[in-house]
Parts: sequence; C-alpha cells; structure tokens
Amino acid sequence: MILRLKNNDFLRMLSARGVAIEVMKGRVWITEDGRGGDAFIGPGRRYHVGGDGLVLVGAEQSGAEISVGPA
Repeated sequence: MILRLKNNDFLRMLSARGVAIEVMKGRVWITEDGRGGDAFIGPGRRYHVGGDGLVLVGAEQSGAEISVGPA
C-alpha cells in the first residue's frame, strides 16, 4: 500500500510487528512504542516494525510517500 503524507499528517498502527515502511519520497519520522527515540528515514530507506505496540509515522515535509507492507 502506498500512502502520501502531507506535513502534520500521521499514520498510526497497532500490532504491526513484521511490517516494513519504505520511504519513496520525502522524509518521515517513526516512533515505535518500546524503542528509545525517533527514527528519521529518507528516500530509499526502510524501517522494520519489531513490536506489537503503537507505531506513529509522520511526514517531516509535505508530499512524503511511503510504502507499507510485509517485510
């Protein structure tokens, strides 16, 4: 699934263990419950969700595109 996030848009996921978030355009930050600090991910990079807690993905700038799917 490909999503476009505008500035201040958020994607919220629960129980997403094993999901991969790939940044196709722009830059996003990712906060995962149980992990210290935020991850800042740019184009061509992936983040793998490791837990079952809350995961928030936010666009750092308008027009970020991410792909969300199985790792």
